[in-house]
Amino acid sequence: MEPACPNGPSDSPSRVIARNPVRAIAYVSSSAWSLSDDDLRSIVAESRGRNVESGVTGVLLYCDGNFMQYLEGPDEALLPTYQRIRASTRHHRLNELINQPVSGREFGDWALGFARKRPEDFLRAWAPPWGLERRGGPGAAVMSKFWANCHRLPA
Repeated sequence: MEPACPNGPSDSPSRVIARNPVRAIAYVSSSAWSLSDDDLRSIVAESRGRNVESGVTGVLLYCDGNFMQYLEGPDEALLPTYQRIRASTRHHRLNELINQPVSGREFGDWALGFARKRPEDFLRAWAPPWGLERRGGPGAAVMSKFWANCHRLPA
């Protein structure tokens, strides 16, 4: 199984620092088909590689066939990434929650943090290194709401 918070601050493959204004985009979507653990690992690995290459950082949550993703980076990197995500056939019913300039990155050390609906992931999301309860930006706010609602649903 995938660890709850890979590529957090302690094991990030590279530290990405914004030198240009930063934009944040968050969305929710539904998986186009039932995803296996291998499917999810593949999506996360592919996304991390692309994010490191382009300078995009963020977090992906997965719960009962639904995604919530928060991405951040300079427009020249983030907008093409988001365009590719929107065009993906792996999900549908994409609903954009945030698309705005932000004062800085919330997850600047993470090529892509990932968690799925399991009790241990929920607990880790609230503890260091994630520490969602201590982060004050828009990413932590939307992820916290998604995660809380996810855990109200039956497994």
